Amino acid sequence: MPDTEPAPAWWQRPYRMVQTNLRQPDALYDQRTLAREVKAFGADVLLYNIGGIFAFYPTELALQAVNPMMQGDALGAAVDAAHAEGLALVGRYDMSKATRIAYEAHPDWFVHNVKGEALEYNGTYQACVNAGWYQDYSLEIISESLGRYDVDGVFFNMFGYTNFTYSGDYFGICVCENCRRRFRDMYGKALPATEDFSDPAYADYLEFKDRTSLELRAKVYRHIKNVNPKVAMTGHRGESDLIRMETQRAVERPQPEWPYQAGEQARWGQAYGQGKTVSSTSANFIDFAWRFVSETGAYQLVRAAQQLASGATLDFYLLGVMDQDDKSAFAETSKLFHWHKANERNYTGLKPASRIGLYHSHAIVPGHGAGAYAKRAASGQHAQAAYRGAYRALVEARLPFDLVVDEIVAGKDGGRVLSQYDGLVMPNVTCLSDAEARAIDAWVEAGGVLLATGETGLYDEKGVARDKPGLASLPIAGKPMARQHMKGAYFRVRPGDLPIGEDVKLLMLDHTYYVAKAKDGAQTLLKLLPPQRFGPPELCFPDFESEMPGAIIGDHGKGKAVYVPWHADALYHRDSLPHTRTFLTDLVTRHIPAAPARIEGRGSLELTVQRQEATGKVLVHVVNYGGQRNNLYEDAPAVHGLRLGVRGVSGSGRALVASKEIAPESPETDADGYLWYALPPLEAFEAIQFQGTAEAACLYERRHNSAEPTYASFKRRRPE
Repeated sequence: MPDTEPAPAWWQRPYRMVQTNLRQPDALYDQRTLAREVKAFGADVLLYNIGGIFAFYPTELALQAVNPMMQGDALGAAVDAAHAEGLALVGRYDMSKATRIAYEAHPDWFVHNVKGEALEYNGTYQACVNAGWYQDYSLEIISESLGRYDVDGVFFNMFGYTNFTYSGDYFGICVCENCRRRFRDMYGKALPATEDFSDPAYADYLEFKDRTSLELRAKVYRHIKNVNPKVAMTGHRGESDLIRMETQRAVERPQPEWPYQAGEQARWGQAYGQGKTVSSTSANFIDFAWRFVSETGAYQLVRAAQQLASGATLDFYLLGVMDQDDKSAFAETSKLFHWHKANERNYTGLKPASRIGLYHSHAIVPGHGAGAYAKRAASGQHAQAAYRGAYRALVEARLPFDLVVDEIVAGKDGGRVLSQYDGLVMPNVTCLSDAEARAIDAWVEAGGVLLATGETGLYDEKGVARDKPGLASLPIAGKPMARQHMKGAYFRVRPGDLPIGEDVKLLMLDHTYYVAKAKDGAQTLLKLLPPQRFGPPELCFPDFESEMPGAIIGDHGKGKAVYVPWHADALYHRDSLPHTRTFLTDLVTRHIPAAPARIEGRGSLELTVQRQEATGKVLVHVVNYGGQRNNLYEDAPAVHGLRLGVRGVSGSGRALVASKEIAPESPETDADGYLWYALPPLEAFEAIQFQGTAEAACLYERRHNSAEPTYASFKRRRPE
């Protein structure tokens, strides 16, 4: 018989995980019942507590508290039960805290603020990243537990620095002797007294937290591999075997609700992980203070649809076991898990096939401890709005796109990653390292199309202002001058500037305008109408129009760079005016080949494209946001009459959710290379699988596996 390939490990395939954040009494729950319930739900991975704060096994380590309600060995029984049901078991550690047993033995291991207070909450003490509990004792806990139990993976909760309590009360930075000594050794100065850029040590402190957290993660990862090499470690940034994040909301977050959180995390994981399996566990509950009130099933479904559409797999997070008081989301989520199980082969080995990248900078985009350097830039207050506005513009224009991550661009794979894309959008990416700038300039010179807005590249990676733009490819000479207070300003839309029809002759401007000199030969679009009078009505008429542009477009090598000297992206996020969205997206799409897929018809829809390298198949997702109204998520009304156009495919497709074949309307492609298909009624989402053409597979292979950018084979559509 021919040799067969060994089955991939659980974390190397599209898994379906249920995370049970166990409470003390959950150790008494029958573990075989739990494993059977998780399997019946449709999952094939169970996440179960190991230890840290409380051990769910009979530990022999004196400073690790044993769960006082446990009888026998809960973890041992859970491992046996999971494996008996064919489930992988991932163990959960929480090394971020310990009980009074450890604190009284070694108070120097734990966080203390300038008042000398310990960060304590409900009898648990926050561990200091630079002290003995994290650095040494956690390794003993890992050695004991992984040396004793046949777990398949591990997850670490709240890995890093914390300066708030669970109640949201600010505590301050840790100023223990370990932090003082290590910071002084690394930077030659004292810790900052305040957490803002008025303190000269604060920028270094941000780097200090990042460096020491990543170093600790690497230390833990290497230790796990020494104890048991087969155990997979989940992670976010830094060393890990797979990437795992968390999707949840908080009732105190400013409205409007950010509806694309799940898809954004999936895109980030794909971009950062570069081939690692990605999931983002979706919290069943509405907020941490109300962990037993469930989100709607429709919300869980639209989160999961975003995740699948952008390359992540399924992950569901409960406080406690499956016996919940509110199971509102269980039916929809379980149904999706079973559907995914039946279609697992169609989600194996997928990679993004988008042609547009959206730049994500850890330095400036908030989330997961990131984004702090944005506050140092003059336009830092627009950082999140600019990024989210660009994200929304691409989604809501139904353009397939991926995220491109700063840390990857600055590394050895930066050129290869950028070479996958025709267009790159940089929404007020203020903080940019020299390495990032060099990689992006080289990509543009090789044929890429760059769209940059606001103060992109005007600061280094720590937010220190530059004398000139960091990107040489920008079509401007010198550093722009910020002109504030643009309330009441507009841009005049001239014939041929934008594809928005003859009835629209103005775009609105607010915030800041950046006065920039265009390089010789650059093209300009729009004309600035500086702030106009808006009262009383008798005086509300234009009295001055400048020659200053709303966009500057210039050649750089074989490529083009577009500079937008205002915060169009942030304004789109704030105001949601469709013409502002069209302005942004058209500046990219007019210069690059047609998108790999497009969709026609009404509805609030997202479109993504992925390719399965092993088979050459193409998987197109359409996600329906029709059930979402700000922070209300109900069942999406079915959308009828949609038409899908796909490039680089042949023959009929298969709608996996509707479970039916769809034939092309014509066997011939249109002028842009699309085959068109009528879609069945679209409810929460649809996934349509096609066979890719040999020509498209060859181009995809060249783009994704070349070491350097290769653009000679691309025929770009340039405006006359």
